[in-house]
Amino acid sequence: MMHPLHTDLPRPAVFNNPFCYAPDPLCLLAAEEVKTYLRSQPDWQAEIEAGKMFGVLVCEDAQGQLGFLAAYSGQIGGREDWPWFVPAVFDYLQPDGYFKREEAEISAINHRITVLENAPDYIATKATLAQLQAEAARDIDSYKSFMREARARRHQLSSPSAAPNTTLGGFTAENPSLIKESQFQKAELHRLKKRWQARLASAEQSLKDTDSEILRLKQERKHRSDALQRWLFNHFQMLNAQGERRTLTDIFRQTPQQLPPSGSGECCAPKLLQYAFLHNLHPLCMAEFWQGRSPKMEIRHHGHYYPACRGKCKPILEWQLKTLQTLPQTLPVRESLEVLECPNSQPFLVINKPAGLLSVPGKSDAPSVESILREKYGEVYMVHRLDMDTSGLMIVALTSEAYHHLQRQFLARTIYKRYIALLDGTMNITTGTISLPLRPDIMDRPRQLVDYEHGKPAVTEYEVLAVENGRTRVALTPHTGRTHQLRMHCAHPDGLGIPIVGDNLYGTSADRLYLHAETLSFDHPITNERLTFCQPPAF
Repeated sequence: MMHPLHTDLPRPAVFNNPFCYAPDPLCLLAAEEVKTYLRSQPDWQAEIEAGKMFGVLVCEDAQGQLGFLAAYSGQIGGREDWPWFVPAVFDYLQPDGYFKREEAEISAINHRITVLENAPDYIATKATLAQLQAEAARDIDSYKSFMREARARRHQLSSPSAAPNTTLGGFTAENPSLIKESQFQKAELHRLKKRWQARLASAEQSLKDTDSEILRLKQERKHRSDALQRWLFNHFQMLNAQGERRTLTDIFRQTPQQLPPSGSGECCAPKLLQYAFLHNLHPLCMAEFWQGRSPKMEIRHHGHYYPACRGKCKPILEWQLKTLQTLPQTLPVRESLEVLECPNSQPFLVINKPAGLLSVPGKSDAPSVESILREKYGEVYMVHRLDMDTSGLMIVALTSEAYHHLQRQFLARTIYKRYIALLDGTMNITTGTISLPLRPDIMDRPRQLVDYEHGKPAVTEYEVLAVENGRTRVALTPHTGRTHQLRMHCAHPDGLGIPIVGDNLYGTSADRLYLHAETLSFDHPITNERLTFCQPPAF
C-alpha cells in the first residue's frame, strides 16, 4: 500500500502541522503521482470533477525506505476500499454487514412513512379537516362579531345613570330583557363551539390511527438512527503514534459538541495516519488537496492544498498526533508593532499591526496588540480588529469616551478603510463590486461560507492596480465588516475567483498573507476633524 518515492529531496525533521502548513516538496511530488493515477481511472472522472479531497502522507518504513500513502475523503463509487489507496478506518459499507442491514431497515421505515403521508385518502381527509377548521374559525368569529354589535346596542339602551352590575355584564336589574339576551348569546356561543368541536373531532378521528402510526414510525426511525450512529462511532477505533486506541465517541466526549459529527474519521488525514500507525510506518509530512469543481458555498480550488478541517478532524488528529512532534500552527511575527504619530492623539492611537500578531488575546499566551499596548499605556480599548494574518492600520482608544465615539462611527459605516492585496493569478476586469452573503462554517471554524439564505450581507468594492508576474495587485474597500470578508470575496468563484497570496484557508500557503490595511479615515473623537492615515504595505 505504501508507494515508493524515488527522490533526493531532504526529509523533514519535524512533522508538519496539519492545520497550518505549506506543502513539503515531498508531498508535492507524491501528490503529482496521485493525480497521474487518477487520470488513469476513466470511470471516476465524473465523480472527481464534481469535487473531491485527496491526501498524501510521506512515510518511512522500518528499514528507512521512503514512500507515500494516498487517500480520498468519503467514498468513490460508493466504496471505501479501492486498491492503491489506504482503506477506511472502519469499513461499514459491506453489503451484508450490520450497518447496511440496519440502514436498509431505516430506509424501509422512511418508505412506510412516505406511503402513509402521501396516501390519497389521508391527504383528502387532511384537506377536509383543514377546510372544516377554517369554516369553524370563520363561523365562531362571525358570531363573536355579532355579539360585540349586540353588546354595543345593549349599552346604548341601558340607563347611563344606573350603577353597573358587574356580575350581569354591566346591565342593571331594571333591564332584564337585555340581561337575558346577553346570557342567551353567551350560551349560544358555547353551543356553537361544541357543535364545531364535535364535527372536528369526527374528522380528526379518521386521521388518528394514521397519525399515530406515522408518529410511532418516526420515533422508531430516530431511535434506530441514533443507535446506529452510536454503534458506528464506537467501531471507529483511532490509533495514535504510541499504539493507543480511542473510539470516536471517547475522543469527542470532551469537545463542545460532545458527539462526533456525521462523517468523522472518513477524511483523508485520519485515514492516512491510521494506516501508517497500524503498519509501523513513521510519518514525515502530510498534505491534502482538492480536485474538481469548487462547491457553491465553500471555497475549494482545483489543485490547491488545504488544512485539515477543524470540526471533524481536529479532535481526532490531536489524539493521533499527541506524541508526535509537529511544527507550530502559526507563522512567526516578522515585524514589530508600530505606533504612528497622530495629531491630538491623547484619546486614541493608530498602530501598524504586523502580520502574524493577534489583535486581542486568544486561547494561548501568545502576545497581541492589546496585551502589548496595555504594558505601555495601561487601559486600552480595542475599537476593531484585524485578522491575525493581516497587517496594517488599526485604531485603539485610550479612553472610554473615545472608544464609544469611534464605535458609533463604525456602526454608522462612516469610517473608511482600504486594503491592498496581492492575488495569486491575473484578471481582466479592473473595477467592480462584490456582494456575497457570508456565515461561519460551524463545522470548520474560522472558515466562512457563502450562504444566500442564512448569510449576512457582505459588500466589497475592488480596483485592479497592477498585473505582473502572474499576480494581481488590487485595492479592496469593504462596506461591511464580516469575518474573512475580503479573503472570501477574492477567493470565491462568484467573487474574483482568485485567492490572496498566502491565504492558507482559501488559497495556498506562503511566508505570509498578502493582505494589508493601507488606509484608515475617521473623525477625531474630540475635535471631529477628519483624519486620514496611510501606510503602504511591505510587499
